[in-house]
Amino acid sequence: MIKFGTDGWRGIIADDFTMENVKKVSWAIGEHVLERFGPGAVVLVARDGRFLGERFVKVSSQVLSGMGLEPIVLEGPTATPVCAFAVKHLNAKGAVMFTASHNPPEYQGLKFIPFYAGPATPDITSVIESYIPDAPAKIKVAEGDARTFDPTEDYIAHVKSLVQISGNGQVVVTDTLHGVGGRYLPRILRECGFEVVSINEELRPDFAGLSPEPKRETLGNLASEARKLKTLGLSTDGDADRFGIVDENGEFYSANYILAILYNYLLESGRKGGVARTVATTHMLDEIARIAGQPSWETPVGFKYLGQLLLRENVLLAGEESGGASIAGHIPEKDGIMICLLVLKAVCDSGHPLRVLLDDIYKKLGARYVSIRMDFKITHERKEQLISVMDKWNDDTFCGENVLSLRRDDGLKIVCDKGWVLLRPSGTEDVVRLYIEANGDDMLEKLKKCSLQIFGLD
Repeated sequence: MIKFGTDGWRGIIADDFTMENVKKVSWAIGEHVLERFGPGAVVLVARDGRFLGERFVKVSSQVLSGMGLEPIVLEGPTATPVCAFAVKHLNAKGAVMFTASHNPPEYQGLKFIPFYAGPATPDITSVIESYIPDAPAKIKVAEGDARTFDPTEDYIAHVKSLVQISGNGQVVVTDTLHGVGGRYLPRILRECGFEVVSINEELRPDFAGLSPEPKRETLGNLASEARKLKTLGLSTDGDADRFGIVDENGEFYSANYILAILYNYLLESGRKGGVARTVATTHMLDEIARIAGQPSWETPVGFKYLGQLLLRENVLLAGEESGGASIAGHIPEKDGIMICLLVLKAVCDSGHPLRVLLDDIYKKLGARYVSIRMDFKITHERKEQLISVMDKWNDDTFCGENVLSLRRDDGLKIVCDKGWVLLRPSGTEDVVRLYIEANGDDMLEKLKKCSLQIFGLD
């Protein structure tokens, strides 16, 4: 059964992610585009550096061509944000992007990027899913090769105009985890005058046995090099839509802290606009916006919801705790390359390291916000029991703290005076995720211990 999750359809290569299934999904996407835009509509087809990407691109473009659409294949391994940019740049009616983002190398994936150059919303993916069972037993595949286009130069020019930065020979370290970000981030930094020490830049479909996710556990080499050179370390994931940051002491900064630093920096640079975040992301953003007299928005998990706000509202920054973000004037899709440049610009312009920039925010807010995320693999039966407990939970206090609000549209979120807790079961796996943010370490530990007991996760 082919389902589009939080960000596209993913599966194990040669298990469920097969050539036949790719044909079916490409056909279903083609039906959606034809219904909306008619024959001859331009659809881009692209891939990152994963196994069999070129073959999947070829067969997908041939299916679309056989349906009377005009596929344009993006040349070479392409970052997801670059593909989204190309949709906007070429005024295409959508794009088929082959990537499994930060998943291990045995995974491949496919996401559909609609005409507005951001993640497909559930109303679009549900239509595509509904077409899949109706795919013909023998899907027509057009002969020949599709027209090609390389968006690299246009994308780089756009990002450099968006984040204007000059390195003047300053050293910076990058680790693109053998993902496609190595085609862009080191080059852009060098062209902007930085001396770049690049780690894991070589594109490898096996990611050299690494998980291509820029988190504390995978960025040990970046942290060591940044600490040795006393400079910032910048990282992107497999398809370069997520970011990871370490400071000059080798300390990893989660997305919650980076987003707060960036939003505060953008406002202090004279820009105006609100902030949008997912339900699992730091409330520091809301407080910064409130002090600045700007609006804030909260959405379910998934950048598809944030992308719509970037399109419709006066959103200066949109971000999620998993490491995805974008800003006004850019595409409504997360872009790890652009965010890395923006973090570097914030540090360069201020003349202060990340720790000072974060401490300044704590002073402004009058509180030290700390957060954690915990993932639990549980049985399906236990997961169903937990969902039942969550559905029934409705107390006025939680862990001895007054409950200010409850939110149930994406898990159970309990907001208290000095912190909040979100318990969110996965929609596709027998996994439950616990997110906690609190004012200070003591309150964080209190909410953590109490949450584990109440929900039977200890």
